[in-house]
Formats: sequence, structure tokens, C-alpha cells
Amino acid sequence: MTRGLNASAVSVAACAVIALLVTTLPVSPAQAAKPPYTGCVAVTKQEYDSAKRQHMLRTRFSQYLRTGLPGRRQYWYCR
Repeated sequence: MTRGLNASAVSVAACAVIALLVTTLPVSPAQAAKPPYTGCVAVTKQEYDSAKRQHMLRTRFSQYLRTGLPGRRQYWYCR
């Protein structure tokens, strides 16, 4: 009897781990945010922060934009 109980506990734990992994995966590209303007491309937060440190967020020919709510930010490079 103990053996059957352990096997079911293991399968329940495995299902819980799989469910946790599936819910923490990143959002699919089909639900990705649309660019604020035409000609904008998505960039990483590190690239945005680097441009901010160098005071290059807005230049004569291009700009970096940050959109979205805190925790769900998107970063863009626009020409």
C-alpha cells in the first residue's frame, strides 16, 4: 500500500512542477507588444540603460523609447 501512495505523490508533484514551469514561461511572440511607431525595433533593457548612461536616449536622428507598465516594460529604438 505504501508503494502505491508514494507513486501517486510523485506523479502529483511532477504535475505541479510542470504546471509551474508552463505558467512561468515568457509570453509568446503572438502576444508581443506592437511598436509605438513604424520604424521602431525592440531592444533589450541593457541596451536602453547603456544609451541612458551615455545621454543618447534622444539624438538628432533617432531615439530610444520605453513603453508599458512597470514590470511589463518594452524598450524600442526608433529612427
